[in-house]
Amino acid sequence: MNSADRRKRWGSYLIAAGVAVWPVYVVLKVLAVPVEVEDALPFHLAGVIPGTILRRWETIRRLWERIRPWR
Repeated sequence: MNSADRRKRWGSYLIAAGVAVWPVYVVLKVLAVPVEVEDALPFHLAGVIPGTILRRWETIRRLWERIRPWR
């Protein structure tokens, strides 16, 4: 397995972990536990943002090579 495949796999894991926060949030809300969106959102974003970057790394790298002004 090459590094691009490994990056994409880890990106998928991080995205899944970030999205998995919401079912827990909903269950806690249903159980009337005092929980707010602000409690879950940082964990969601901590998984989804880096996961998306890892999954799209090759595209980001190509775009960066095209637009960098100091070549």
